[in-house]
Parts: sequence; C-alpha cells; structure tokens
Amino acid sequence: MAETDTKLTEAIAFFEQVLQTMPGDRTSLEFLVVAYEQTGQVEKRRDCLVKLADTLLNEKDYDNAQVIAGYLSAYTDYPPARAAVQKVASVVQGEILRGQYRSDVSGASGLSVDHEPAFAPAFQDVGLEVQALSRAASAAEMDLVWLWKEREFLPKDVCMDVLHVLTDRPVTDVPALISALALLDEQRPELTDALMEQMQRESRMPPIPIELFDVQPAAAAVLAPVYVHVRGVLPFALMGDNALVAVLNPLNRALQEETVARAARPCHFFMAHPRTWQQMAAKITIDQ
Repeated sequence: MAETDTKLTEAIAFFEQVLQTMPGDRTSLEFLVVAYEQTGQVEKRRDCLVKLADTLLNEKDYDNAQVIAGYLSAYTDYPPARAAVQKVASVVQGEILRGQYRSDVSGASGLSVDHEPAFAPAFQDVGLEVQALSRAASAAEMDLVWLWKEREFLPKDVCMDVLHVLTDRPVTDVPALISALALLDEQRPELTDALMEQMQRESRMPPIPIELFDVQPAAAAVLAPVYVHVRGVLPFALMGDNALVAVLNPLNRALQEETVARAARPCHFFMAHPRTWQQMAAKITIDQ
C-alpha cells in the first residue's frame, strides 16, 4: 500500500509540475481532478475544477465546461467556484444567442454560415473482427520496433528478437494483446523502463501509474473489449465527455485517431507500463 501511495504522490507531483509551466494544460488538470478525488484532496480538486472550467471555455468546449460547472455547483460557499459557474453560464448563453443570430442572418440572406465539423461517429462494435484488428496491430507494432532500431532506442539484436516474435505469431480468432512493448518486457524486462523514458520524450505523452486507478465501468464501455485487448488501448476514466486512455504505443498517432473515432468523444492519452496495463485490462471481460 505504501508503494501505491508513493507512486500516486509522484504522479500527482509530475502533473502539478507541468501546470507550473503550462497553467492551463487540459490533460494535467483532468488527471489531477481524478487523482485528487481518489486521494480525498477535496480542496485541491475543487480548485482544479475551477481552472479546468476556464480552460474548457478558452478551448470553446462548452459542453464539457457545463459538466464541470455542474461539479462546481456543489461548492456554493466558495466564491471562486460560484464565479466559475456564473462565467460558464454567461459564456454559453452568449454562444447560444450568437448562434441564433447567425442562423437568422443565414436564413434571411441565403448565405451559408460555417459551423465546426461534427465529431467523428463511433464505429459499430457489433461484428468487430479479431483477425482484422490483429493484422493492423501487428503491422503497427512492427513499425514501432523498426523505429526503436533506427533511433537506437534499443540494440539491434534485441529489436530483431521482438520482431521475430511478432512475425511468427499466428493470426487467430482469439483476442490477444499485440504489443511490442509487452513482448520486450517479457523477454528483457530490465530494458523496459529506459525504453519507456525514450518513448515518453519522443511522444511527449505523460506516463501514468494505471494500477492506482479503478477502471470506471462507464469508461471501459467507451470501446469494444476486443479492441481494448488487441490494440492495447484502455479507457480508465471519464471527465465529462472526455475519456482518459492508457496506451502501450505512444508513438502510434494513427491508433490515437482511430481510438477517438471509435470512442466518438475526445480522448486524452497516457503511457502505461505493460505489466500494470495488462493487469487492469484483465478485469474487462471479452464477450464473444
């Protein structure tokens, strides 16, 4: 338990440090809101929610700003929280009025008014093919290993050993995690941490001690279990309409884009250690 507390403290300290240089960093604020709630730091969570509401307004994410305002409405005796709720209401109301005005002008003049593109719809989970997912995962993970080799993240012989395993693995109908990082951790666990540090610097994706969180059922339901287990993508918490997602391949931008499309919501990605990721993912049942 002491080790768990230490890791969570270190994770919180990491994101608090990020906020010192980037005060409005949305990912850090969303992580800390969840972490403070889990550690019972009510006042810090409250102050973080106030900052997050302002960040969401600046990003014009009015739907999630209203969700955060709903959380803040519980702190009626705290002036900054009341002010944040009032600001969200004022800004959103102003946007509604401006939208009505643009609609009226467009209807009267016959001119089209530009609108922000709708978010990508979710793919249908029914009939998700394990073989197709496995082939896509294998190709992406092989690309990752070649990147390790080209950028000298790992010795060539280690990369070739991982590649051989990926190449020889048969594609079946049984869902199984396909992850170069997980394979490396099985073969050469002493190299895992150093490699993760290299990938973290390359991707600038924040690491997360996923074992410190209970995966929220509503978060897990965002993606099909088969997709989670094969592609190494685990949604572990929701912040408003946003999903916090732990991944094993932080350098695969295409996978992040696909995950956002399948989830049909904004996603914020974090890099997780393969062993703890698999322990958490094992709790999600695959219904065939």
